[in-house]
Amino acid sequence: MKKRTLALREPNECLTGLWRCVPGYIRLTFSSAFVLGLLVHLYMFANKFTNHDDLNQMFYADYGTASGRWLLPPVLRLDGNVSVPWLIGVLSVLCLAGVACVTVSLLRIRRPAGCILTAALVVSFPTVTATFGYMFSADAYFLSLLMAVSGAYAAVKWGWRGSVLAVVLITLSLSIYQSYLPVAAVLMVGALLLETLDGERSFRELFLKGLRLLATLLAALAAYMLSVRLTTFRTGLPLTDYEGISDMGKISLADLPRLIASSYRKHVDFFLKNDWNCQFDFLKYAFLLTGLGCLAIGAMLLLRRRLGPARTALAAALAAVYPLAGALIYVMVPNGYIHIHMLYGLVYILIAPIALMEYALPEFQRDRTLHAAVSWVVLLTMALTSYSYAVTANNAYMKADLGMRQCAAYSNRLLERIESCEGYRQGMDVVLVGSNIREDALRPTPEADTAWLVGIFDMGNLRTYFTYRNFLRFYLGFTDPVFTGDSETARNFAATEQVQGMPLYPEAGSVQVIEGSVVVKLNE
Repeated sequence: MKKRTLALREPNECLTGLWRCVPGYIRLTFSSAFVLGLLVHLYMFANKFTNHDDLNQMFYADYGTASGRWLLPPVLRLDGNVSVPWLIGVLSVLCLAGVACVTVSLLRIRRPAGCILTAALVVSFPTVTATFGYMFSADAYFLSLLMAVSGAYAAVKWGWRGSVLAVVLITLSLSIYQSYLPVAAVLMVGALLLETLDGERSFRELFLKGLRLLATLLAALAAYMLSVRLTTFRTGLPLTDYEGISDMGKISLADLPRLIASSYRKHVDFFLKNDWNCQFDFLKYAFLLTGLGCLAIGAMLLLRRRLGPARTALAAALAAVYPLAGALIYVMVPNGYIHIHMLYGLVYILIAPIALMEYALPEFQRDRTLHAAVSWVVLLTMALTSYSYAVTANNAYMKADLGMRQCAAYSNRLLERIESCEGYRQGMDVVLVGSNIREDALRPTPEADTAWLVGIFDMGNLRTYFTYRNFLRFYLGFTDPVFTGDSETARNFAATEQVQGMPLYPEAGSVQVIEGSVVVKLNE
């Protein structure tokens, strides 16, 4: 007998084989997400815009442990210690493309239009734009998002073994950024809803699977909370009270109805009331029309499938829970301020109509007029929504661009006054009294505030935060020690009679050398 030998395959053969194993719809989704992600956010990737946290971490990768994100520092180091927008941007878009692929796989979106629309929504949703404001951590956060959706995929597709893997993945996701648990939850609910509509499994099987998925989420949350306790015990430092994050999971049963109501209400506020001003106002009518059309298609689908009372009730319950799952952050953080970075789960209410129309198509082969009409409404609505979010992103980046230029011009004038002040010597302390106060004079282009995205800074934000000293050093090369208005040094000077008698900048006498320091009186 001839002995069989194991031949080592060449890399090209392996990669070609792997590529052929990837379904066409996954390839289309990934390619669409990558290209669209670069197109939407290229303005940000090709420039260097910043904010207070990015200025503080521009050359460091040690942020996160005090906020319960113990895995964030080592992940940040994977792209080096410098906040470089192009590299971080490309890595982020690759992660988002992976998220889009998992989404279409779990929600059974296979047709080209649905895959492209899903990809467009995944990469353009305003949460993505706001996250890029914190460029130094963006790719780490989107890796966290990819881990969360991958955990959902494992739990849905691979039974109990998949749930074990999902607990690990979602725990690691939470250890980078805590706000993506709702994304895993909404995908699990959506996938289970489609299985229920299939009518192939018994109510008992579906119910037990639902309990397993719920247990997976709870186990991941418990494992994360335990890991936080262990990491804080090791460092001996308490969690910072960041947006109520230290109270995560501390829910009073009496508050639960209010928190659940807040989760549902957020969908109305975001999409119909446009509370973050992130989309075209007329889209609220398109959303309402899309909702009515999908409600009709969904009701007819339930009637035609004849699932029986138990499975029909389960399908209705899962459909009702779907938006709650997407906004579960309101339940997770009962006492915190929920900003737009925490709301990525909301995008799945937009993806749901795409999935529904594709899933329902086989049931409407004989009377396709209604289905075709609603499909056109869904397609046009989601295409316009994606475009609206792309416009919002680029408006935000222009605001950041103008803010950087304006702050640099303002700072050049300020530094010229400081360096020409009588008695100034290089290396002196520079004390900016009152610089923590926001001024209308520091917002020369309020027209740029077309969307309220946390982390996208204008001139006033850059100048008035404590990290202004870093702006002066990194962008203008000013190396003297700078104390901003919220520092103890600035407060001590502000309390003196001499400083209180000084006029406000830029008037003559507003910059003086006092006790060996250059004092600039910016505000009272």
